Amino acid sequence: MTGRDRLGKLVPAPIAPLIGFILGVIFAWGAADELGRNAGRVEGSRSFVVVTAFSLLVFAPVSAYFLAFAPDWSYAYLVDSQRLPSAVDLGLVLLDVVSVPTGFALAARGASFQEVARLVRLSALPALLVTSFVLATGPRLSVAATHAQYHGDFGTRSLAGSPTGYALLWMSAVLAGGVIWTLHSLKKLGRAT
Repeated sequence: MTGRDRLGKLVPAPIAPLIGFILGVIFAWGAADELGRNAGRVEGSRSFVVVTAFSLLVFAPVSAYFLAFAPDWSYAYLVDSQRLPSAVDLGLVLLDVVSVPTGFALAARGASFQEVARLVRLSALPALLVTSFVLATGPRLSVAATHAQYHGDFGTRSLAGSPTGYALLWMSAVLAGGVIWTLHSLKKLGRAT
């Protein structure tokens, strides 16, 4: 049994919801001024609406793109996406949608009182899990193939220069632009009276 085969027996942990949660915590820090005026309550917060819109319009579609068009790569070739029921992908997309607002809501109180340590503790475990997953699957994520190609060691190619690689670059730029715009909007809401 090769190292590839042993790693293939692991059950993958989907990291997109964890990344969404971390983004929610970051957005809560960006909305600290408005949340401070509301004593950390998200009910009636315009910032919560902005964060939810980001989640629905940017984060979930970016995550869903790879589940739809590069599903085996999305699972780091740990599971054969052809054998998964479509409900699994739908469930992951729904988790992606709620992950950003959930992170925001859980971090709102700490952000409103400028409790940096609380926000770091809240995002430390998800960040550790994401980092561990990426480090463990890095070599797998640098390959563009199907599950059968990856495990059969045929027809694989480097992610760089592949359609999935170009999509990853584009979607990363879209996500980064969305994060920057959302943080800018949250800061602007905080300055508004």
